[in-house]
Amino acid sequence: MAVASAPGKLILFGEHFVVYGLPAIATAIDSRTTANVRRADEYALVDDRPETPGYKKEKLAQQKDSVQRILRAMNLAGANVRITLGGELVAASGVGASGASCSAIAAALNEEFGLRLDREKINAVAYEGEKGYHGTPSGIDNSCSTFGGFIWFEKDLMSGLGEIRSLDMKIPMTIVMGNTGVTSNTTEVVEEVRKEREKNPEKFGGIFEDYRRIAEEAREVLEMKDLNSIGRLMNRNHELLRRIGLSSPDLEKLVEIALGNGAMGAKLTGTGRGGLMIALVDDETKDKVASAMEKAGYDSKITTIGAEGVQIEKEP
Repeated sequence: MAVASAPGKLILFGEHFVVYGLPAIATAIDSRTTANVRRADEYALVDDRPETPGYKKEKLAQQKDSVQRILRAMNLAGANVRITLGGELVAASGVGASGASCSAIAAALNEEFGLRLDREKINAVAYEGEKGYHGTPSGIDNSCSTFGGFIWFEKDLMSGLGEIRSLDMKIPMTIVMGNTGVTSNTTEVVEEVRKEREKNPEKFGGIFEDYRRIAEEAREVLEMKDLNSIGRLMNRNHELLRRIGLSSPDLEKLVEIALGNGAMGAKLTGTGRGGLMIALVDDETKDKVASAMEKAGYDSKITTIGAEGVQIEKEP
């Protein structure tokens, strides 16, 4: 038996833009998914992760495809294994739930079967698993779950993988996540954005250039540890995402609540059209922001970011 865990992720800057080869900045969060792999008489997949209601049912067919892709990529197709998913990371839109599960499963299989894959190869396997969920994934979710910390990511549009650079961000950052309770279909949303871009190339070209400037400045202020500037740039990134149709009334309400209660910045994260909103806070405002979200009827969670990547856990 082998057990591995991998963190969820939040995209601070660049969701959707990253699909088109633009840079993104993402971070691992301090909530993890575990994958327990043991040899068995027949193949089985058990999903015991906590979830946003309906998420696992919505993603079930994609999950089955994903795990089979992982097994094939590791030359383990047809292996009789029992894979059990658990941990405290809530399976929901926007936290890299699928990327965390793919990375954890790949690492646990690697350990159980003694394949000796390094972290880069585990990441490549996890990317294959992500294809089961997202069709043409950006690669950022599995990369963040595998490597952890803060990463600067630029996708190679030919290979589907990308350049990954760790950012020197050592001070703690605290985020409040607000959950709309709405599960988005990433594949469908990405395709809708692609079609809109084809209809309005000039509009999207201008938005893409605006975003590139935001990303470059965000990298600088992150390494300068300038939290107020990070928050300001999060607000600007959210405005661009709103302009390409990725926000929703619930997301806008959560942004309004966060900024109205002292957050330094707030934006949607992940797929959009639902899922999660993230707000950058400090010790003085984190409880106030989270409480205000709860009073408005939304689930909230305070989390620190920059967590360790995938790792093997000691057997109980």
